[in-house]
Amino acid sequence: MMNLTAEENWESAKQALAIGKQIGNKVILMGTSTGGTNALQLAAAYPNDVEALVLLSPNIAINNDKAWVLNKHWGTKMAQLVSGNDHKISGDTSALYRQYWYWRYPFNGAAALQEIIETSMLPETFAKVKQPLLMLYYYKDSTHQDDVVKVPAMLKMYDELGTPAALKRKEAMPNTGDHVLGSYIKSHDVEGVQRAIALYMKEVLKMEAVKK
Repeated sequence: MMNLTAEENWESAKQALAIGKQIGNKVILMGTSTGGTNALQLAAAYPNDVEALVLLSPNIAINNDKAWVLNKHWGTKMAQLVSGNDHKISGDTSALYRQYWYWRYPFNGAAALQEIIETSMLPETFAKVKQPLLMLYYYKDSTHQDDVVKVPAMLKMYDELGTPAALKRKEAMPNTGDHVLGSYIKSHDVEGVQRAIALYMKEVLKMEAVKK
């Protein structure tokens, strides 16, 4: 993530959508965190190519009041000075977590992520999203909630969507206990997340489960 830029991230997202169009008749975008950010960008920019969205803890705003500093021309250096390190290091030291996550990444990458949010997660973007949409997020109470991204920002985005009320649904997942709702490595309620997605697809998207 040393050389990550907002432009390169956007190009990667567009490539993923192009691949999806090649392998299926309809594309339903599912994204966690910044994957949810990209899904909203794509739905707004390519309304005829995106059938629906499933957002898990979408990154509309980082849950840190000082995050805005990252995208200033001196932001990366400030983050390095404050932390005493060139990299952001996760507090999760488990081997399983480190096998699948970037547990240590340069602040340059964090600065790029902040730029993506600031330039795309805007009311005008949300208004262009008119596709069916499900949003799931971790929230139990004011103390026990997502500590990576801001829940109020997600809820505000949801209200600003162009999606008709009958086609959108939001649901707090209080038992997941983590930002990463759909992974057994972090979430305590993966089955609950799966049920919520399956129910939405059946009731709103009118999809039927395929029996194995």
